[in-house]
Amino acid sequence: MILSVPSYVIPGTYAENLRFLADTSGVDGVELLFFMYDDEIRTLMMAEIDEIRQFRSRFSYTVHMPDSIAPEHEDIIEATRGMAGSYVIHPPREDAGLPAFARLMDDWRGRYGKDDFILENTRVARFNAAEAVLKESRHGLPPVCVDIGHLRMEGYDPMAWLEAKAGRVAELHVHGFDGKSDHVPFGADEPWLVDLLPYLHGFAGVVELELFAWDQLQVVIPLLRPEPEKPGTERAGQKPVAQEIHP
Repeated sequence: MILSVPSYVIPGTYAENLRFLADTSGVDGVELLFFMYDDEIRTLMMAEIDEIRQFRSRFSYTVHMPDSIAPEHEDIIEATRGMAGSYVIHPPREDAGLPAFARLMDDWRGRYGKDDFILENTRVARFNAAEAVLKESRHGLPPVCVDIGHLRMEGYDPMAWLEAKAGRVAELHVHGFDGKSDHVPFGADEPWLVDLLPYLHGFAGVVELELFAWDQLQVVIPLLRPEPEKPGTERAGQKPVAQEIHP
């Protein structure tokens, strides 16, 4: 798995966060956040885009597109092409927005890559409504970003959901839910995490730890990393292998 964190983990700009994260361990990728997009954010993005590109050798990038995508958000795609591996898309909040949403997704997927835009389950009902129209679109169903915290908020079993979307899951968003709030830290003994870990350790896609404070992230990052084997130890049921000794 590619273990990723948001582009906002300390107060500061994209570049300031990347500089900070570059010196940390355990982080493979960064999701560039554009929950909203206005003139101020566009100006910031364009001022820092060259420095963002300079960190391509350190991080794999994904992009979180604005909550409600619009044609003018193509600026973000154009600025990040060649360094971002995928773009996370939220479904429309209302059914009235579905036709325009499907047309824009068809347009972007046709020009930039049909598998580069991945649909996230903000709420399952909205996700299902978006999937229904995209299934009939020019490029069909896109890859999926499965938000584990949002599923738990709505009472869904994350593992059942992952199994149902087998072969389409490109990214996971992982964060805690304490019964009232999501995007909170979590513990190693939480049942959903115990069930999820074997899946994560065999997953080749992006696992985004969706917490927005470094002090929280540095506690949970080790929970998702498989423990390295100690020299001289054997896995259960595995016999030691004799070593050849050459003079």
